[in-house]
Amino acid sequence: MLRNKYKKEKDALTHDLVNKGKSTIILSINLKGVSKITDHYIYEVRFLDKCIEKTIPIIAIDVTQALAKLEPYVNSGVPEPTLRWMLGSERNVNSSINVDL
Repeated sequence: MLRNKYKKEKDALTHDLVNKGKSTIILSINLKGVSKITDHYIYEVRFLDKCIEKTIPIIAIDVTQALAKLEPYVNSGVPEPTLRWMLGSERNVNSSINVDL
């Protein structure tokens, strides 16, 4: 169990991280649902990217793949709506699966 002195509101935590020089960090990963694509899940990833908080859905087989999909776009300056479309669209996941076959 986490002590009360370590529990912070989301905004306070983000502010403290930025003040300590952390401009890029994963804040949370939540499983949101099951995708229509076989063996894929929808994860919601909340992270700081150059001191800007972003929340995007990522369709992936597991958390490891979700983070691997996100990694190339961190610190690249890609806007949140574009990331949502690129990583959270089942259409994009389907097209990449078909290319690999």
